[in-house]
Amino acid sequence: MSKLYNPFILSDGNKPSCMQMLQLILDGEASHEQEAYFKSHMDQCSPCFKSYSLDIKIKELLKTRCCGESAPTELIEQIKMQISQNATS
Repeated sequence: MSKLYNPFILSDGNKPSCMQMLQLILDGEASHEQEAYFKSHMDQCSPCFKSYSLDIKIKELLKTRCCGESAPTELIEQIKMQISQNATS
């Protein structure tokens, strides 16, 4: 990946993991600059692209099944864990 400015780097110089960046994006807490950076990052990072696609599908499914309200975080995490376990089996 080219050496683009990473808007996710914290004031102390630490860079969040790919999963931490992804979570900010999915939770709608990322800036437009961070979203653009992550989309560029996904073009080169297959695990991030797969995680992003999977998480978006899970959120859409839960939103339609939970009467338009957000699903509880614990439920989302349980589903992700089960999917991960099934994917590695």
